[in-house]
Amino acid sequence: MCNHNLKNMMKALTMLLFVACCNTALGGIYIVCNDDGSNPVVTKEHVVSVFADANKVLAQGGIHFPVTTNEVQYINRSTWKILRYNSPSFGRILRDMGAVPKHGALRIFFVDTIDGSNRVGFNGRRCLVVAKNATGMVLAHEIGHACGLRDIYATQDGLSIADAGVVKAAYLDPLDWGAGYYADDLQQTNLITRLLMYGYIHPNMGHIPHGRVYGVYKPRDAAGNLLPTTRGMAPVGLKDFNRNPQHED
Repeated sequence: MCNHNLKNMMKALTMLLFVACCNTALGGIYIVCNDDGSNPVVTKEHVVSVFADANKVLAQGGIHFPVTTNEVQYINRSTWKILRYNSPSFGRILRDMGAVPKHGALRIFFVDTIDGSNRVGFNGRRCLVVAKNATGMVLAHEIGHACGLRDIYATQDGLSIADAGVVKAAYLDPLDWGAGYYADDLQQTNLITRLLMYGYIHPNMGHIPHGRVYGVYKPRDAAGNLLPTTRGMAPVGLKDFNRNPQHED
């Protein structure tokens, strides 16, 4: 009888801890509207659907965002609806977004467009922004950045791994090197397109590997500052995946 009660108590405590952990990661989820509250860029139901699709991908990393319409809020800021990455106002807008109170770890804003739809998502130190046409895969990719992962490319900023050839054990974590898992003729440049952190939208992307993968990427130093683009083992896998992402206040 005592053991049965203890098991029930432990089960209940485990569930409470799981829900608390998930809810702390929700933060503030905002749909941007005009200053007068009109014309929200998407509906709350759309946001819930995008998170549901993102959760299917993020489950590989053991993370889940239990988003319902109750967690989604509207915010009236006309100047936040259309963003330009290279605009002088971009950094200021991100800082203003970062000043919005958060209720958990992340601040996530749904906007109309970023660079006229050329970009669909961006994660900074203070907030995460996704365009209204962003898919769950895009949201999962940006949350991957919030969890510490980096973009990976085959070619970027004048560097390339085009000469890497077929996938080799040296290009992957040992636990990602399975007998027969990869085709014998699979090129490293094509393997990269399968990863969630591939730097461009690709129909095959979505996989979170166990460890680091060889490619072109921008590392960060200990303070979190971006370093020059390099070739090497990029942090795109579970070993570098922080399950408690935080945006700065």
